[in-house]
Amino acid sequence: MPFLCLFTITLSLDTRNSASILSLMRILANSILILAALLALTTIGSYPKEYAQQKKVELIPGSDKPEIKHCRDINTAYIYDDFVVYTQPSGDYAGSNIYIYYPKAQLNDPCKLDYRRAAVSILVGEYGGANKFIGAYDNIIFLDQWTGEDFKRLLGIDVKTKSLVFLDDYADPEIRNGELIYYRTLNAARKSVRVKIPCPAAEDWAANGKQVLYVEKMTANLSTMKKVSSGEFLCIPSEPIGSVTPRSYGH
Repeated sequence: MPFLCLFTITLSLDTRNSASILSLMRILANSILILAALLALTTIGSYPKEYAQQKKVELIPGSDKPEIKHCRDINTAYIYDDFVVYTQPSGDYAGSNIYIYYPKAQLNDPCKLDYRRAAVSILVGEYGGANKFIGAYDNIIFLDQWTGEDFKRLLGIDVKTKSLVFLDDYADPEIRNGELIYYRTLNAARKSVRVKIPCPAAEDWAANGKQVLYVEKMTANLSTMKKVSSGEFLCIPSEPIGSVTPRSYGH
């Protein structure tokens, strides 16, 4: 590297000359800065694109609004009134490690949390798939879960009782007036589903790279978590979810 050549040349000078010593010190300091910058770029570049994209994940419309702080470019802290959600991309698989802290554990900097002090820890692969945090409502946090198949699940976890209180296949969720409104995805491979839900636009959507979802509109009361069907069935286009072998998503 160029700075190593300069370093070698400088060493050949008379070290009794103070100007040469100062020059050597400047070159050495600059070399250390350059090397640190190169190492940082290498580290950031080593993460797959999916990790950088986690910063772009939108929270469920109507969910509680947190203060969001990005840590080390890839980790994120979501700061709510009663707790902090800290997400850390897995270095090996799709999805995140998710840690829940109560405010007293923040140490005045949510980016410097000790994982051992987490009130709740949800590691990648837990609950059967790759999880990503997508919002909170009251004491419930919601996770988008990819199972490695061509559909996703929505998980609701009560951070007070540390229990799973909601689970369903889903698309397009929103929260309104204390209710979770979402579309339960149905098994499109079943002929009975396709017969029950005519979808004349399906071929056009597929030709344009979209995945066709056959869905049932649902609501869930966020106090009781009771699910209610609207009786409305339809098809909607979606970005392709795709499927992979289990090892790729951490389960």
